[in-house]
Amino acid sequence: MHHLRRLLPLAALAAVLGSSAPAHAQESLSDRAARLRAAVATEEAKIADTREGLADANARLSKLNAKLSRRREQLDDTQDELVRTRVRLTRLERKQTTAEKQLAENLRQSYMDGEPTFVGVVLNADGFADLVSRFEYVRRIARRNASVLGDTRDAREKVQGMTVELKKLRTTYAELAKTAENDRDQADAIRTALLNREAAQLRRRNGSAAQLASVNGRIAAIQRRQRAAARRARAALTATRQAPSSGGGGGGGSTSSPKVGGDVVGRIVAAANEIATTPYVWGGGHGGSSGGYDCSGSISYALAAAGLLNGSLDSTGFMSWGEPGPGKRVTIYANAGHAYMVVDGRRYDTSALSGGGTRWTSEMRSSAGFVARHPPGL
Repeated sequence: MHHLRRLLPLAALAAVLGSSAPAHAQESLSDRAARLRAAVATEEAKIADTREGLADANARLSKLNAKLSRRREQLDDTQDELVRTRVRLTRLERKQTTAEKQLAENLRQSYMDGEPTFVGVVLNADGFADLVSRFEYVRRIARRNASVLGDTRDAREKVQGMTVELKKLRTTYAELAKTAENDRDQADAIRTALLNREAAQLRRRNGSAAQLASVNGRIAAIQRRQRAAARRARAALTATRQAPSSGGGGGGGSTSSPKVGGDVVGRIVAAANEIATTPYVWGGGHGGSSGGYDCSGSISYALAAAGLLNGSLDSTGFMSWGEPGPGKRVTIYANAGHAYMVVDGRRYDTSALSGGGTRWTSEMRSSAGFVARHPPGL
């Protein structure tokens, strides 16, 4: 059993070393986490640059919108001018039509009355006053016809000029409309490109961040397992130190006394050490997989490993098990609600778990209200 006690600390050390087996994996995960953090930082920097560019683009877009507004105002002014030009053109066309009608009427009247001649005017005059009057009439007709012809010629020239101006205004309108459309398309293209770039960078950043969170979670899980393994190792070492020496006899555990049932006690201690740090689970050790043991279940496990039980007993069953009274090396204390065991002066009790993480303890408790029983010969 001294050999067994030496092996248990080695087993605990092996457990610690075994728990650190994923250290290489953790180092690899740490490297990956560092790379992912760098990737996230890089994407954050790119996003910042893109957003700065987006701010510049928004400022540029504001200027283009202002320019577009001015162009639209120019288009509106041009449209108004087109309307005014069409109105003037309509008026000139009406004036030309009126002049042409008047000229046609004068020509028709002259044709019907005959063109007056100088000789005819003189011969037909009734006197000097009538002669002057007739000459004045002829001059008025000539001036009127000249005026009609002049008005018609001026109207035609103005109509032609306004037609040319209208064509120029239409060309200007088309150019302004095209320029305004290009400005708007350019602004939309810049903004759309930057927004698409920002969206792609955010997706990459979020993807790296999600991977980083996953890796950090795996690292945390490994660290939790390592801490749990270290706790189990410490508990195993504590249990080994707290466990009684099975090589000696007597209640004090002196190794100088002659052995009494040494092999059986050794098996009890070895089995008890196997589950000394497992958690308390009500009903544990009485069948089924529970991951822990209750008070009577842990005692049953140790006694069964030593060949003293064929199954498990609850605390009430231990009240009549074995022989009455305390034993030389092993004593079971039981009542209807609890049971614990004392081996070579060391108490094996689930209530000791909260103190040192192991069922073994050197502190005794009052046995009042408990029935003492012991294995035959022990």
